[in-house]
Amino acid sequence: MCTTFQRAGFVKEAHYREAWPADGGAVFGSVAYAILRRDWQSGATTPVDWVDFPGVGLHRS
Repeated sequence: MCTTFQRAGFVKEAHYREAWPADGGAVFGSVAYAILRRDWQSGATTPVDWVDFPGVGLHRS
């Protein structure tokens, strides 16, 4: 599914960890994709800058 979104010009915007409860007590995560109107109109893709905290690694111990 993510490949289909990316080929259509969508960009991964968010990760929702353990956000969706299901029957039986299971909890699932999901990923959100979006496309900017200007990207859709022009056929371009604006990259997402995932460096929220410069100098801080993704994995903390």
